[in-house]
Amino acid sequence: MMAKFVPLTFLKDTASIVEFCQECGEPVFVTRNGTPEMVIMDSEFFNEYLRYRKEDGRLDIKREFASVPKTITIKELKNTGEVSDLCSQTNEPISIIRNGYGVLVIISIAGYEKRHGDLWKDGN
Repeated sequence: MMAKFVPLTFLKDTASIVEFCQECGEPVFVTRNGTPEMVIMDSEFFNEYLRYRKEDGRLDIKREFASVPKTITIKELKNTGEVSDLCSQTNEPISIIRNGYGVLVIISIAGYEKRHGDLWKDGN
């Protein structure tokens, strides 16, 4: 698996970022001035691979929803500075919805490492 990187400004092209994430089928690292700042992915990938799970594979509801899940619209993704600030303030996944459906999930690098450091290390 080769890590994919896109600049922060790519988030402004909402149609392209959704398509890109769906085609990649893995997390995409969003960079600011060449430094990874956030991770964005297709919501299906997040639900399948990156949710907290118990040893038996069931969703760990207590751990997964310890904080109130954040949601923004796809149009809000264009405000890259605000999205970056929100990610760094919460360090939890933020669901991005389009037409009422979750299409993407974005999380800060710190939040991603906290949840799934082993995947981060494998990607680099």
